[in-house]
Amino acid sequence: MRRKLILVALLSFASLSSWAIDPFTVELYQTSCNICHGAGVGDAPIAFDAEAWAERLSKGKETLLANAISGFKGMPPLGMCSDCTKEDLVDLIDYMSADKAQ
Repeated sequence: MRRKLILVALLSFASLSSWAIDPFTVELYQTSCNICHGAGVGDAPIAFDAEAWAERLSKGKETLLANAISGFKGMPPLGMCSDCTKEDLVDLIDYMSADKAQ
């Protein structure tokens, strides 16, 4: 019982959203997406700026995924992550469109 109480106490102080971020996603962002989304190169939405992503998100994540796969404006197909799977791209979109890095 005491272990459960300690676990509940620890979880209440921890940010559960930060636990959901896969380190692999962070690595992919750093090696592939940060090149453009870190500074907004070519009008790319800046990562972790919810306002910059709001209009794009309003079109639906399916549209964002399709654009990431096919390329959009100055973004090449798959961005700079030619080995990314659809799941990787979804995770990257979720990660970059969050309000701030976690």
